[in-house]
Amino acid sequence: MNTAFIWFGCTLALGALLFGSRYLVGRTGRASVVLWCISGLGSIGVGLFPVNEAAGVHGIVALPIFVAQPAALLLMGLSLRASRPRLARATFVVALASAIGSVGFAFLVGNDAAVIGAVERLALWPGYVWVSVVAVGSVVGRDAQDRARRQVQ
Repeated sequence: MNTAFIWFGCTLALGALLFGSRYLVGRTGRASVVLWCISGLGSIGVGLFPVNEAAGVHGIVALPIFVAQPAALLLMGLSLRASRPRLARATFVVALASAIGSVGFAFLVGNDAAVIGAVERLALWPGYVWVSVVAVGSVVGRDAQDRARRQVQ
């Protein structure tokens, strides 16, 4: 599992750099990419310092994810507003879910592990699923554009 966290963090940061360079414009786009990279680095840290082996360090490296990810989603939505308004609106919904989960997580730290685990998932998983959907959609959309250009030529 720790290897998966490290791999995921690497791919999240790389994906943010690649997607951001093509689709996320302006200062909000660049800030979103930076925050996604921070989230990716946090995931790498979580894999390197598992909670059952180094709980204190694990908490320190995981904390920025709960701030960076909802903010990255919000800024991503702002950056996409002009070029892809429907995608931007959907991203705002995911940002709201992530923010609600992060705030809930902050209030519940130290409580029952089952409850905190569920809230932690609400804070993080919508964003993780969403970046995958956006990435696949951008590749599929680009393939469709390429096919359309070839047909015109």
